[in-house]
Amino acid sequence: MFFMGKFSSQEIESQYNLIKMLLTEPEKYRDAINAIKKDIEYMPLELKKKLEEEDIIL
Repeated sequence: MFFMGKFSSQEIESQYNLIKMLLTEPEKYRDAINAIKKDIEYMPLELKKKLEEEDIIL
C-alpha cells in the first residue's frame, strides 16, 4: 500500500484521508487497517507526522 520514496503533499493528503476513512468503520475495514499496520515502517515521514498530530493510532 505504501512505497518508499518521495511523496507529494497531494499523495500524503490522499493516504491520510484514506486512513481516516478506514478508521471510521474499523470492523468493516479490518483487513485494510491490518495491512497498513504491517507497512507503517515504510510510510512517508510526512504522513506519520500528520497522523501523530491528529492522535490517530493504528
